[in-house]
Amino acid sequence: MRRAIPRLLAAIAIAVPVVTLDTPPTHAGAKVVMSGIGLIDYRHKPTFKVGDWVRYHMQSHSELGQSDDYTLTLLIAGEEDFWGDPGFWLETWAEVPNGAPSIRGALMSYEIFGDSLATQRLQLYQRKLLSGLNEDGSPAFTINKPATGLLKTRSDPMMPAHMDVDTLGRDTVRTPMGIFNVLKVVAREGRATTQSVGDSSVYSEVRENRTSWYAMDVPITHLAREDVEDIVARKSWLIGRSGDASALNINDRGLGTARLIGFGHGLAPQMLPERLRHTIAEQVAAERAAARPRALTAPKRR
Repeated sequence: MRRAIPRLLAAIAIAVPVVTLDTPPTHAGAKVVMSGIGLIDYRHKPTFKVGDWVRYHMQSHSELGQSDDYTLTLLIAGEEDFWGDPGFWLETWAEVPNGAPSIRGALMSYEIFGDSLATQRLQLYQRKLLSGLNEDGSPAFTINKPATGLLKTRSDPMMPAHMDVDTLGRDTVRTPMGIFNVLKVVAREGRATTQSVGDSSVYSEVRENRTSWYAMDVPITHLAREDVEDIVARKSWLIGRSGDASALNINDRGLGTARLIGFGHGLAPQMLPERLRHTIAEQVAAERAAARPRALTAPKRR
């Protein structure tokens, strides 16, 4: 079963390659490792501040018996100027019942908010990753390098999946944080591939139906609630005999929900170093203040 929240699913696949995306944990105590960069609302200019956070209860299950149940927290942990490219640090905390929390950090360029295909180009705007600590206790930073194939073909941005988006107007949604006036949006997305397996051709189709309720009062994601249906279907035929193809059979159907359970300001990052837990302007001011006493005490040249 694919994870049921599509934008988060894309973020997991890109930001944390080691995650077992197609085999979600099905027992208490399993560790969920992920990045939530795909849940951010890139359609609008960023209004969040360093210290803003939002939390969701994520649940999903499939007809094949796989399931997920965890809490996801997204925190704007700080900022960093990456070689002249200003960006923000996002920490993602994933917590399963009776399990240790998993924390990942990602530095995203602010330039992503000007891209109309932002969610399809997440990797192109992800500058650095923070996955834990080195043996000496220092942060384990990794500079993100897009896959060679992505840079050569640009297949995802150039040939996006077919998507129909309908805006259904204003609505209200009740959450543990209260009732929100929201904009209801339905998106239907599909991808299909055909591969040769032995002496047969196999056609696979993945369809995703997503209903989202957006509220600008919710920081970072603007998402008050999201319901997702994922459908995986296949058919096959002997090579060269497509007319004899079997009927399209549904192999799995998954249902997922994301429910807003909290948001606010002032959470402290759990991984990002102290020097980066501030805005870029504050970091520059601190560096200037630290350099000023040295300049005053330095001996004058004759």
